[in-house]
Amino acid sequence: MPNRLRPCANTECNLFLIDHSRPGTAKWCSMATCGNRMKARAHAERARRS
Repeated sequence: MPNRLRPCANTECNLFLIDHSRPGTAKWCSMATCGNRMKARAHAERARRS
């Protein structure tokens, strides 16, 4: 399944992930690290805009 191997969506991360999710939409190498950081940044940006 080569389409399930992709780089982490966090531009500061140099890891890859193997997407095991059913719909194939995983974005981060680890939700505990990269996913949480990216979601916290997005939340802070939304709060800053309002």
